[in-house]
Amino acid sequence: MGWLSRLFGGQPQAGPGAGAPVPAPAAPTLADPPAAPPVAALGTPLLCWLLDAPPPQPGLTSVERQALDAIDQVLALPALPAELLPRAANVVPQLLALLRQQDLPVPALAERIGREPVLAAEVLRQAGGAFFAHLGPVSDLQQAIQRLGTEGLQMAIARVVLRPLYQARPGTLPAVTAPRLWEHADALSRHASEAARAAGASAFDGYLAGLLHDTGWTVLFHALQRAGLNHLGPISHEGIEALDARAHLLFGRAAVSWHITPAFSAFAADAQRVALDRSQHPLAIALRAAQRPCMAELAPV
Repeated sequence: MGWLSRLFGGQPQAGPGAGAPVPAPAAPTLADPPAAPPVAALGTPLLCWLLDAPPPQPGLTSVERQALDAIDQVLALPALPAELLPRAANVVPQLLALLRQQDLPVPALAERIGREPVLAAEVLRQAGGAFFAHLGPVSDLQQAIQRLGTEGLQMAIARVVLRPLYQARPGTLPAVTAPRLWEHADALSRHASEAARAAGASAFDGYLAGLLHDTGWTVLFHALQRAGLNHLGPISHEGIEALDARAHLLFGRAAVSWHITPAFSAFAADAQRVALDRSQHPLAIALRAAQRPCMAELAPV
């Protein structure tokens, strides 16, 4: 991200322990269930909203037990199979390439972004949004880039480049959940960015955490599809907590190799060791702060 930092005079914020290898964690067991916020604490549970399912009932179901067994088999592997998040191998390097270009002045940067119509449209959309309404309309990409600043431009790039992670082949369980997963990730990224900024952390790191945390669910649904589970049926409180904890672990397993920023890498490593509700990593704290307003926005009571 050197050219972005030099362009606007900012310095990227680093997190502790980035890139350090961590041992694969033991999957949580039903005898020792992972701690999680009470289902009622966040309003409509995310899993129920994703599947358009009725409110959860007590008592783990047999299908949920099969699902947990399938996920635990994946977590027991030394590395995640690439087919569980198939687009990551292309999408993440593309993001890094865009963020790491060096020494581009604003006109050259505008020319580079202008070659990507979708990215150019997103940069113009964000620069012309309500947050900047008092500055008047945006006339061109150069003005939009200057208006957004370092973090705003980074967010626009990440939103466009990473969206394919939430797409799936039609007719599959991942495809059923993909539209709402993207909707949730998009909203969570905005709220997590605000929470990180309010806490004095990097807003872009918060944005990345919110935008990418749901890739754990993407991996989870691909794993269930591969195991022949095309639906979960009735959902229980216990199932929600156990699957949510595993989605967080799967996010950590997938994202620990995505060296996008030091703080994000440290959070991915942390996710392999510590449950989200117990973590003291700044990005985990930002995510927890973002969960309630995110679900209130998407599934108002």
